[in-house]
Amino acid sequence: MKKCLVISGGDFFAAPRSLYDQADFVIACDKGWEYAKRLSFTPDVVIGDFDSYSGSEGDADIRENGTPTPKSTHKIIKLSRDKDDSDTLAAVKYAIKEGCDDFTFICAMGGRFDHLFCNIQTLSFIADRFGLARLFSEKDEIIVIKDRSITIPKKEGWSLSVFSLCDESRGVTEEGTRWLLNGAIMQQSAPYGLSNEWTADKAEVSVEEGTLIIILSKME
Repeated sequence: MKKCLVISGGDFFAAPRSLYDQADFVIACDKGWEYAKRLSFTPDVVIGDFDSYSGSEGDADIRENGTPTPKSTHKIIKLSRDKDDSDTLAAVKYAIKEGCDDFTFICAMGGRFDHLFCNIQTLSFIADRFGLARLFSEKDEIIVIKDRSITIPKKEGWSLSVFSLCDESRGVTEEGTRWLLNGAIMQQSAPYGLSNEWTADKAEVSVEEGTLIIILSKME
């Protein structure tokens, strides 16, 4: 799998350096470029309509044709503000063309809820194409999977919740948790997977048919 790190423009998250080091491809979205600089992460591509980037245009040297500048080795792609895709979704589509199928998002939470929900749907967009998608923040981690299984290492002091992200998910199994599931049916309109707990060093979550959203939350 080709790993992509996407630095979005939500609340700043001091992500561990390991997320950057493990990535094969790095994209900063709009204000995410400012965050990349704060984190000392060098993106391969900077993309966005730059409506939230607060640096000067001279600093960014934003150009329509995406030509790299002497100040940087990365490609800059300026999008129109009159568009259907969010900056983050546009970044994902670009990365998919580059062969990426394992996505990690940082600085993609907080702020406006509509932006967060759009980012969650972007994770679903990736899962629909059989990719793996994760969103990290200081207190939450969101994973979306479709028709597959995933192993989740135990996180002390965190909860594990599982919900259907489509009308109905079939063959849902949870192992290594306090409350087990074996081939269950989960419905989007009947959420009962809130706040599970690990009973082993790792939990196994799988779905035979459907899309699941898995949310790890740091307990207060």
